[in-house]
Amino acid sequence: MSAHPSEADPNVIIDAVATRSFPAAANVASLSMIAIGVAAFATGLFAMNDGGVVAWGAFLVGVFYTLAISQGGVLFSVIQTATWGRWGRPFKRVAESFGFFLPVAWLLLVVFLVFGLRIYSWNPDTAVEGGPVALAPHSPTVWAAKETWLTPMFFRARLALAIGFLILLDFAYLRSSLAPDLLAATQRLGAKAPGWWRYFAGTGDLTQAVVKSQNTQSRLFGFIALTYAMVFSMAAFDLFMSLSPWWASNMFGGWMFMSSFWSSVAMLAVVSMVGRDWLGLTGIIQPKHTHDLGKMMLAGTMFWAYTGYAQLLPIWYTDMPEETDYILVRLFLPEWSWLSQVVGILCFLAPFTILLSRGVKKMRWPFVGVATVILCGVFFERTLLVQASIFHGDPRFNPLFWFTCAGTWMGFVGLWIQVVGRVLTNLPSVVTTDPHFEQHPWDVHVHALDH
Repeated sequence: MSAHPSEADPNVIIDAVATRSFPAAANVASLSMIAIGVAAFATGLFAMNDGGVVAWGAFLVGVFYTLAISQGGVLFSVIQTATWGRWGRPFKRVAESFGFFLPVAWLLLVVFLVFGLRIYSWNPDTAVEGGPVALAPHSPTVWAAKETWLTPMFFRARLALAIGFLILLDFAYLRSSLAPDLLAATQRLGAKAPGWWRYFAGTGDLTQAVVKSQNTQSRLFGFIALTYAMVFSMAAFDLFMSLSPWWASNMFGGWMFMSSFWSSVAMLAVVSMVGRDWLGLTGIIQPKHTHDLGKMMLAGTMFWAYTGYAQLLPIWYTDMPEETDYILVRLFLPEWSWLSQVVGILCFLAPFTILLSRGVKKMRWPFVGVATVILCGVFFERTLLVQASIFHGDPRFNPLFWFTCAGTWMGFVGLWIQVVGRVLTNLPSVVTTDPHFEQHPWDVHVHALDH
């Protein structure tokens, strides 16, 4: 019978920080991905001859992709706090490390907001073929409409401020979660402790720091969850839906923020399993934990399909021209219909079928494989949403198009690996002082007798 994860020696976990280094293979791979990303983005800007539309569309996919994964890691921790969950505590610190990319993602989003808005057909300075699109309301009695909402300065200001506010909440939560762990680690490591810990480590008595940490997390989780849903819904409407400014779907925001969290859970599976030995999690993350995480991934797969179908169905049966064109382009136009099929396979059919297996959710590398399928599927889905609105050519036989899209995405993922990997290098890999990491005294485990 395997030991409970809480039986791991916290001193061993803390001492490992002083000797842990960022793996050379991960460093080389991520730097190579960043170099590919820079080359791909430059290719899109200067070789596509489209005014940079495809390049900035790929940039939008990359920045939102990594922003969503980073925010989802914090949200995973928030969910554990809100539900008093114990099953996910072995993953909690790895998930929280994702949040350290959020300031980088915010800065990259600001770069897009300053230079990339020419991909929107409502922008007076648009580079999209056929723009700019008139946004005047259909009725003279309407006093506020799209022409008020979709103005470049207002667009930039509300997204930068709203996402920045969410990130401030995230870091207040992260600081409260990290404080007692880093206080205990600092007391043990002394001068060997990384200098940046002082911005997060608590002070004073460790017992009081743990109580304060739990109370602060409990006060913040509701605000973060609600703010996340509202801000990411607005970001989905603004950044993605407004690429086709006269198309609308009420469920689009919920579909996007839930699929964003789902992709973060898939990334958590990849990082925790690939880095299991490096982070010293071999005896802590057990098959029963990956089984539970896999069930959450399966639920995300089904929810993605459900909310996607729930949008398609009313658009189909109402048959209104302002709604159907968006779907027709992606599902029936030969240039894009094949990509819709790829998205359906990678985001639903393949992961749903595979994750029905209990064994796959308990085996390390097959589990990594299905999580990677989900992550690739979400990339293709975001690319379909963006590029089909702004690129009016045929992407099927255009290597420059795919090098720009896939390469830019790889660059963002490589940068994410660099930041999160170096944070994980310098943090205790589990929540060593969290009382919910301990086995609940009421837990009863029944085991079959050996014969």
